Amino acid sequence: MNHRPPPHPAEVSLHQALKRIEDYVRREPTKSAVAALGAGLLLNLLPPRLLAGVTAGVATRLLPPVLLGLGILKAFEICCEAEAPRTRSSDRN
Repeated sequence: MNHRPPPHPAEVSLHQALKRIEDYVRREPTKSAVAALGAGLLLNLLPPRLLAGVTAGVATRLLPPVLLGLGILKAFEICCEAEAPRTRSSDRN
């Protein structure tokens, strides 16, 4: 028996977004191709240093709060796991 845990809400949201994009590309292939070509051309025209600088700047600003949030979530998971055995053993008494 292969019991898979339910998907994470972010995973479900990502799959829905990808499905909507795929549906749009199938409905409007010409517009999609032109948009992809335009985005590629724009990225090609920008100097690599600018792209690297912007990416590094965004990552530098976003990384600390993201890591803090992940740490808080992990601490919450550990606390919930520690509480679960106590609750089950107290239910039996």
